[in-house]
Amino acid sequence: MPSPESATVLNLAILGAASLSGIAGISARNAFLRRLGVSLTVLAFAGQTLMLLLGFHKTLPNGLSLGAYSQLLAWFVLLGGIIVWRRLRQPTPLLFSSPLCLALFAISLLCLDTAVTLPPSLQSSFYALHIGALFSSLGLLTIAFFAGLLFLSLEGRIKNKQRMPGFWQDMPAISLLDRINAFTVLAAFPLYTVGIISGLVWAGPVFGASVTGDPKEVMSIAIWLIFGVLFHNRLIKNWKGRKPARWTVLVFFLCLFSIVVVNTIMNTHHAFVRG
Repeated sequence: MPSPESATVLNLAILGAASLSGIAGISARNAFLRRLGVSLTVLAFAGQTLMLLLGFHKTLPNGLSLGAYSQLLAWFVLLGGIIVWRRLRQPTPLLFSSPLCLALFAISLLCLDTAVTLPPSLQSSFYALHIGALFSSLGLLTIAFFAGLLFLSLEGRIKNKQRMPGFWQDMPAISLLDRINAFTVLAAFPLYTVGIISGLVWAGPVFGASVTGDPKEVMSIAIWLIFGVLFHNRLIKNWKGRKPARWTVLVFFLCLFSIVVVNTIMNTHHAFVRG
């Protein structure tokens, strides 16, 4: 059986080739390289799925390593890209997701031996539901972020009557980018809600109260409220265009802040992710 390190290096190589092919195909407007990038990205996803099923990730005595969690997040990002590609027949978000997953895998290689020591009270089915729902939501939100960012860039160029040289001409139409953003936001928010609710229910008996004022709880609830406004207006008020794209970018960066800053710097119940 391959070691976690060798399996990670193999997937890194495939993701690297996928990223180079995809970005080169977009930049050079080369259809063959774009198709190759998509095929290699799907291959990387299949390889990582096999890694997860067969246990080729780093398991330490008290659970998964920090590197394994990073790889798991990369898997959900690729899953979101594949769902959009298959559902809306648009490979561009999938091609943009492969470099991000490459970065996550590169980071994971550095922390495969870093333990994430979960207290016994957190080792429950609620924890699996909590992490699974949140990671699924983040994977879809990443695709929504790429679509929103592309929408704002293209819409700004069109509005300012700027030239569309090179690869800009091969970008999806802004109407399609808006559809991608809407589809992923409407799918991601219910999953995020499941993740938050399961975390609060689980926190009650573990910490004595569902809401304790922990920075991670406060940040997560704040993100949920802002995300909820975006979801509500997309679903009920049929928001389109620039406004939901901007809100999606905001929600994504708040989630990034929560993961990178709150989890690793602030005094929080989630300090166990520091290793």
